[in-house]
Amino acid sequence: MVLDEQAKKNLSVGIFLAIVIMAGVGWWHFYILKPYYVRNETLKKTLKEEIKTLKDNLKEINEAEKNRPIVAEMRKVVEEASKRLPSSPDAPGFFQELIRILRITGVQARRVDPLERRGSALYTEIPYKIECNCRYHEFGQFLNLIEENQNRFMRVKSFSISDNENRPSIHPVTVNIATFMFNKALR
Repeated sequence: MVLDEQAKKNLSVGIFLAIVIMAGVGWWHFYILKPYYVRNETLKKTLKEEIKTLKDNLKEINEAEKNRPIVAEMRKVVEEASKRLPSSPDAPGFFQELIRILRITGVQARRVDPLERRGSALYTEIPYKIECNCRYHEFGQFLNLIEENQNRFMRVKSFSISDNENRPSIHPVTVNIATFMFNKALR
């Protein structure tokens, strides 16, 4: 097949137009679409990371939701403990509780002396030395009410019982009791 001059010219123009169109499409693809694709890929990666983070957060929320009754119970325990553990020395509160316990048990206090406080990171121990007279049964009740006190944390640190030759049923007793308080810096 032989092409005449007009056909060669049309073919040349067609090939030129095809090359120009292909160059235009190539330019449009590399300079216009490629940055768009790169931005979209970057955005896609970012969104995948955000989705993963949100799924992890959702998992944590679901776990926390499952543990809500346990957390509520723990919160009640902490609130109860905070009522029993003041944030100040509250000597009047300790003395009121001590007087209440002394009245219940019949133990007769002769002397109550505060001792040197001992601090730690979470709490401060406030010790007292109590000298009193009582019978064995009264003393046992006294120790029990101190240790099992519902209104304030108190612990018996040590005690000593002596003999009274004038009244054998009444014994001089020395008890070291510690009460506690929250340290304010941690609240």
